[in-house]
Amino acid sequence: MPRSASAITVALALLALGGILAACSASREPQATAAADPADAAASQCDAGKVQRWIGEDLSGYVERQAAAESGAQETRVLKPGDVATMDFNPRRLNIHVDPGGVIIKLACG
Repeated sequence: MPRSASAITVALALLALGGILAACSASREPQATAAADPADAAASQCDAGKVQRWIGEDLSGYVERQAAAESGAQETRVLKPGDVATMDFNPRRLNIHVDPGGVIIKLACG
């Protein structure tokens, strides 16, 4: 293969790779934006102060649902000792920390 044909082949391969990478980055979904009304945003956020009474209780589906409803959380995450958790902060999530026996030891939003 002549030297110029080899260079053209490499250039075309690099262009194709660049196009693939550009397509992948363009296909990401946009980040969710904050609610237009600050009152709506505050109403949908979690308030762990409202659910501290559940500390010391055995975790069950009922307790998890009640704590979520009372705190205003849109979702929950149960964390057991040794669990790996992402460090992202989600103001709409209630984190329920339990001991090895499944007893709630901490409730926090995020």
